[in-house]
Amino acid sequence: MSAKFVAISVAIALQLGAIVGLILIVNKDNSSVHEQLNSAPNATSLDEDKNNTPRLAMTGSGWRLVEQFSAHYALILEVEAENLSDAKSIAQQLAEPVQDSYNEILVYFFPPDGQGGLPDRRVQWTESTGYVEVNLRSQ
Repeated sequence: MSAKFVAISVAIALQLGAIVGLILIVNKDNSSVHEQLNSAPNATSLDEDKNNTPRLAMTGSGWRLVEQFSAHYALILEVEAENLSDAKSIAQQLAEPVQDSYNEILVYFFPPDGQGGLPDRRVQWTESTGYVEVNLRSQ
């Protein structure tokens, strides 16, 4: 065998090993995130994931946080709420513990039965505008 063939074989083996390692790491990270989202504690908790990104886990009287996403200093939360008139106060409870970590926080409110697919309300928080509530069904 030539030295060139051996060098190419070693390079391919190293690349395959790196890919397998990354797949294992990503699967491990995703499983811990799903465990956090699917466990609904009865009290407020603020955890940090492996990237030091704050993650919320909350429920309250008549509402619960069902999903959360973050990217590029923005946090998007999905909440099921029985009384949508409480949207702004619920959003404040969710946003205040993590405001220092994000430039924008968007909280989308859905009815508890999950029917309709689209959110009924959105509350947006930014440092410059504060909390802005929008009724999405009236537009």
